[in-house]
Amino acid sequence: MEDVFWYMMAITVPAFTVILFTTITRNRYVAIFLTFIVFAISMYRGYYNSDWIIYLDALSIVIGYIFVEVYNLDSKDDI
Repeated sequence: MEDVFWYMMAITVPAFTVILFTTITRNRYVAIFLTFIVFAISMYRGYYNSDWIIYLDALSIVIGYIFVEVYNLDSKDDI
């Protein structure tokens, strides 16, 4: 049961961090870079116990990017 929690977190948290960083910085590429840095540091520190979690994180970052692209969250005229 604990593994399911980590897989669910791996599929949702990176997408939400891409969306959050995009709304803060108003730049999708900076948001992807910051998300990658956060998760690369956690991979380096050894918080990942399975390769599948890394693959799901990468997929989730792509899903977050697609969400930002579809809903135009990086447009500057929302301010």
